[in-house]
Amino acid sequence: MLRRCFPSVISVLASALFFPVIVLACAVCVSGAADDPLTDAFNWSVLFLMATPYTVVGSVAGWLVYTHRRAAAKKNGGLKKKTPFWSLAWIHKESGR
Repeated sequence: MLRRCFPSVISVLASALFFPVIVLACAVCVSGAADDPLTDAFNWSVLFLMATPYTVVGSVAGWLVYTHRRAAAKKNGGLKKKTPFWSLAWIHKESGR
């Protein structure tokens, strides 16, 4: 196993040594300057790539909340006065204990 993998490992290390541009971490590192338009474009593309999943999940969650509230309103015959949150707490008088 070692004899089969050894030449490929040596060739990868040699190519990294002789061609350091291949080893750079990202495309922004290659462009160099901070005020380069290419660097700004990469930064904006990363921003949009990060924001897209949050936008999709947020819109699906918003749609689910909307449909749940709409179904609850239809089931109850319209909007009724909601019970306050603090009345849902454990009250000893009402529990009978």
